[in-house]
Amino acid sequence: MPRPLKPVLLALVLLGLVGGSLALAAQKSVTLTVDGQARELSTYADTVGEVLEEEGLQPRSHDVVLPDAAAAVGDGDTVVLNRARPLTLTVDGVSSEVYVTALSVDEALAQLGYRAEGLVVSASRSERLPLDGMELSITTPKDVTLVVDGQERVVTTTAATAGELLAEQGVTLGPADRASLHPGQALLAHMRLQVFRVQVGEVAVPSPVDYRTVETPDPAALEGDDTVTRKGVEGEQVTTFRVTVTDGVETGREQLATTVTREPVDQLVTVGTKPRPATSVPATADGLNWAALAKCESGGRPTAVSGTGKYRGMYQFSQATWNAVGGSGDPAAASAEEQTKRAQMLYARSGAGQWPHCGKNLFN
Repeated sequence: MPRPLKPVLLALVLLGLVGGSLALAAQKSVTLTVDGQARELSTYADTVGEVLEEEGLQPRSHDVVLPDAAAAVGDGDTVVLNRARPLTLTVDGVSSEVYVTALSVDEALAQLGYRAEGLVVSASRSERLPLDGMELSITTPKDVTLVVDGQERVVTTTAATAGELLAEQGVTLGPADRASLHPGQALLAHMRLQVFRVQVGEVAVPSPVDYRTVETPDPAALEGDDTVTRKGVEGEQVTTFRVTVTDGVETGREQLATTVTREPVDQLVTVGTKPRPATSVPATADGLNWAALAKCESGGRPTAVSGTGKYRGMYQFSQATWNAVGGSGDPAAASAEEQTKRAQMLYARSGAGQWPHCGKNLFN
């Protein structure tokens, strides 16, 4: 071999040896664990992020990468990627969106802090969580005050809603019954759920119908001499009500209809229109106008009787007053002269105030 070629060949051999050593130094063995599954791989990547990129893995914001994606990776290192799963989580009727890196429902409950006994979960605890997530409902035990048919008690329940609690306790609502909470309302601890028993029915209530009084003038009878020729008779009507009773107490009444079941009979009265003689009241020597008083009190009729029957005669004596001034029997049956005499005695004893409305007529 010519001497000039020996240095060139030596340089090429040395260059090949150095390059091979550099290439072997850059390749490394790494353990990659994705969602708990580990495998060994060889890589020339310098960082954790490059290792994941070589494997076609793109971490999302909620994923967990260990070490950090920017960390350098060396031979024998382990890279961990735990991918997050979205959960539509509903706890006691309240929904929210959360992310977990758990691989099963049981692990998700642990990550979320739901470790209490007695939880009711909508999925099997051993069920694996898909990468695209799932819906998960949790109902926790809670104390709720239940009031039904007058009985109040505290029950511990995992029912999610008011309706589920009623069903769990064997409480059935009638067509008109109602509850203090909507059946779909989520239950929370220390809530109060009361059932109101409602009955709606109709009742018929009878009541009287007043009769009319029909007056007919009678020119042959003296003024004030009224005669009932036919007594009036009350009729009857029935009013129908829709009545609402809540827990035994009437809470509503609505009138539906009124029907007259018996018509009233008019009362017929003849009314005297013939003027009374001015001599109906005897003249007196005391200077008082007893005729004017009698006309005001009774129309000047000795036999006059008030509508209530309590006051009688020309001067409308009560029986007690009549007796107190020496009268006996029915004042309306006494003569005009005697009635005037007793009235004068009453005036002498007590004054015109005995006739509050008409006493002033004595002085006309």
